[in-house]
Amino acid sequence: MARALRAGIVGLSGIAARLPEAAAGPGMGVRLPVSHAAAYYSVPDTELVAGCDLRPERAADFKRQWSVLLPNLRVYPDHRAMLAAEDLDIVSVVTSDHAHAQVVVDAAEAGARGILCEKPIATTLADADRMIAATERAGIPLLVNHTRRWMSPWLQVARLIREGTIGRVQRIVASQGGPRAMLFRTGTHMCDSIVWFAGAQPLAVYAVPELGQELYGPRYAGDGGQDPGTDPALSVLIEFDDGTRAFWNLCKTMPQVYDIDIYGENGCIRGRTFPGDEISITLDLGNHRLVTEPLARVQHTYGWFAGCVSELVLLIRDGGEPSSGGREARMSLEIMLAALQSQSRGGERVGLPIVDA
Repeated sequence: MARALRAGIVGLSGIAARLPEAAAGPGMGVRLPVSHAAAYYSVPDTELVAGCDLRPERAADFKRQWSVLLPNLRVYPDHRAMLAAEDLDIVSVVTSDHAHAQVVVDAAEAGARGILCEKPIATTLADADRMIAATERAGIPLLVNHTRRWMSPWLQVARLIREGTIGRVQRIVASQGGPRAMLFRTGTHMCDSIVWFAGAQPLAVYAVPELGQELYGPRYAGDGGQDPGTDPALSVLIEFDDGTRAFWNLCKTMPQVYDIDIYGENGCIRGRTFPGDEISITLDLGNHRLVTEPLARVQHTYGWFAGCVSELVLLIRDGGEPSSGGREARMSLEIMLAALQSQSRGGERVGLPIVDA
């Protein structure tokens, strides 16, 4: 049996470092991984050996909270020190969004066999291209943590669309509300889902801002997701090359919703995230007869983080195409950056591809 893949984490914030937590739904009582560290601890083919953070107190907290489960865990003051000292197979990049690129490049050049990067892939197309080039040059997988790709309800939605249950997709309507309805924070997940479910190439983007954010853009000016005020909410229209259109609304002053409706030629699929993932399918039986049924819940105890890490292990061991790779993540980034450029121009149509503003 092959040895476990040695993993290290760059950036030790909560999503990087949290201990496993009790499941709140199906699989009650099972300790689900809700962080990079917990996923590596939970997946048998991986071994968490190191972490690093520029803030010494955060590195010390990480080592202290994991010391009982992983007594040999080592911490470092920065990623270059960790890469030089450890023979790592996998590197998790959990830094601020704008700092992803150099860490990914350095990890690829240091001999990592696979990289898991937090979303969004970057905040500029130039940085995303550097990351993709470095990992492709090294011949290693780059997996971007768009979590819905490993959540069973959304995998079921993608399968139903792929199987033609509702016919060819025509329109997608997505809504996000609450203070963290931010383009680059939760918006990254929704944008990825829109592109995933559309299954087509985006052609153009139009966007208008919320009141009070008219002067934001044409480039991202956030702080990595900490302050909602630095990350805008927009209303976005996306055109795809097969005629599909997506209407995407982010609004910080409406209730905290995360909804997506996919309309096909023969029916629609509706997804509601809060209070739990609830999916329904409506089919057109003809003669104005519509039948709606809920999607049966799939029992699971593994969680999306473990699913993501397990996929990375398979990609390293056996090869294959990642479900959320660098090029897919770049597509979502380009749409979001195009939206910022459109908003700064009064909502005009911005054709793709674009260049950084």
